[in-house]
Amino acid sequence: MRGATEIVERSGVWPTIVGLAVLWGAALANQVWIFAVLFIAWALFDVFTGESNFIQRITRTEHPVVFWAVIGSWISMAVLWVVAG
Repeated sequence: MRGATEIVERSGVWPTIVGLAVLWGAALANQVWIFAVLFIAWALFDVFTGESNFIQRITRTEHPVVFWAVIGSWISMAVLWVVAG
């Protein structure tokens, strides 16, 4: 699905800058739940685009087991952040 990727490409670097500011603010304020939101967002974005960029590009069609392992890891880490937080 190219739609999600095109939206991100057209928006420039501002979402990245805002995201970094929010993450730093949350980390400094000891609000670790924001990392759970981040992991869920990564999982959803990867599912919608059909690819994940964790260390290297992994696609759902070429490497489905590894792709779903990454997605499962993002979701598991989100749960971990909520429970630990």
